[in-house]
Amino acid sequence: MADFPLEELEGKTPLEVASTPAMDEISKRGLIGLHSPIPEGIPPGSDIGNLSLFGYNPKESFSGRAPLEAARQGIVLRPNEVAFRCNLVSLRDGVMFDFTSGHIPTEISRVIVREVGEELEKKYPVKFYPGVSYRHIAVVSGDTEGFVSSLESTECTPPHDITGKPWADYLPNGPASTLLISIMRDSQKLLPEHSLSKKRVIEGNPEPNSFWLWGQGKTPAMKSYKELFNLKGSVISAVDLVKGIGILAGLKSIDVPGATGWLDTNYKGKIDTALSELSEVDFVFVHVEAPDEASHQGRIDLKIRAIEEFDKYIVAPALEYFIKRHGEMRLLVTPDHITAIQTKTHAGGLVPFAMSGVGIDSSGVNKYCETTARQTGIMYPETHVLIKNFLTNVPFYIGKPQNL
Repeated sequence: MADFPLEELEGKTPLEVASTPAMDEISKRGLIGLHSPIPEGIPPGSDIGNLSLFGYNPKESFSGRAPLEAARQGIVLRPNEVAFRCNLVSLRDGVMFDFTSGHIPTEISRVIVREVGEELEKKYPVKFYPGVSYRHIAVVSGDTEGFVSSLESTECTPPHDITGKPWADYLPNGPASTLLISIMRDSQKLLPEHSLSKKRVIEGNPEPNSFWLWGQGKTPAMKSYKELFNLKGSVISAVDLVKGIGILAGLKSIDVPGATGWLDTNYKGKIDTALSELSEVDFVFVHVEAPDEASHQGRIDLKIRAIEEFDKYIVAPALEYFIKRHGEMRLLVTPDHITAIQTKTHAGGLVPFAMSGVGIDSSGVNKYCETTARQTGIMYPETHVLIKNFLTNVPFYIGKPQNL
């Protein structure tokens, strides 16, 4: 949700312009401030931001995005294997036209990735695992420790960072680049010939015509929530990355039918499931992807719509549930990072949080946005500290924020 002020919005952010009565109410009832989910010196991304929001220090627990998503799929990496995120992308006129292939439906992408992947597996030391929509996993194996290290150290660019840019300028660069580029270029020969790819084009959708490998790594060492907080929890998201973090944390990952990661997601199913889970577990982590995806498209209108729908269909029911049980629980809302409309990609920096409940003073701030959060003077330079305090019922006092 978070962004920078935009000329098109008269110097305001999308969050500042959007109608968000539920998030505003949380701000009014409790505290609003800023936190930094992306530690200085680390490239901004959903992997880093969500690790922070789960209460982990990314400097200690991050090894790459793909192994987090691999965990969601139940993929157990061997010592000689490195997981890569494999986007099914659309290239056109020499540029990265659409890193989602038009938010290709899962039932179509899984067939394409499986069948094209089988052909590539005959030639290369790689195994493809179909995922959700455009998000898939490739596991590359090596015979030597040196080769595995070369896979990890090769520079690979996230495709969502290069929308509209010449894709050939951002191919893998480093010791294992020859292998990775060969896999990607061979996929570009096979994908356009697949019957479902041809059908997508006929129907007027972006052509799924390349695999794009990035975000590689090996399984990270992470303590479970039982060890860290002695808590049981559930995770609800359409995104394998978030589910994977939850699984590695020993939490329950729930698949909600119709959860897509886009504006057509099943909001009601997600929040109904979340509130139902609270009778069985200590907390629920609910993640909504649509504001991020709209930002990657550079669509201010869709971003505002995504924020407003999140407020109406997720936050409002959660707030209603919370109000009935105000003496028993805490509620927190926040983005995991900035995704800037102007650049169509992630950015480091401070993002706003609002929380209310047991042991949390009321600031009386009437609007949830970057500007009002900054005005309170409350700032956590390390998000994982904020989350640990929130989960362990540390008191939050106006004028005396904890562990700043």
